[in-house]
Amino acid sequence: MIEFFTVLMIDYEMAAYDAAPLASIVYASESHCQQVMDQGLADPIYDHIVKLYGNDIFMTCVETDVVSSALRPRARP
Repeated sequence: MIEFFTVLMIDYEMAAYDAAPLASIVYASESHCQQVMDQGLADPIYDHIVKLYGNDIFMTCVETDVVSSALRPRARP
């Protein structure tokens, strides 16, 4: 099984500052990133950004093409 680094991305607009920041956290697997989303662990920062800059925001997990772990078959004699 091959797993890839996955990035939790929070993308939002700061229209008053003419900026579009991107916050990101890297996880070793998609399942780790999805757990954060499912359990609402990133919700406080998401909610805080909405209060400050409005609701032009989204949060998602994006799998990269960089391998974080790969199970290799055992060598056989």
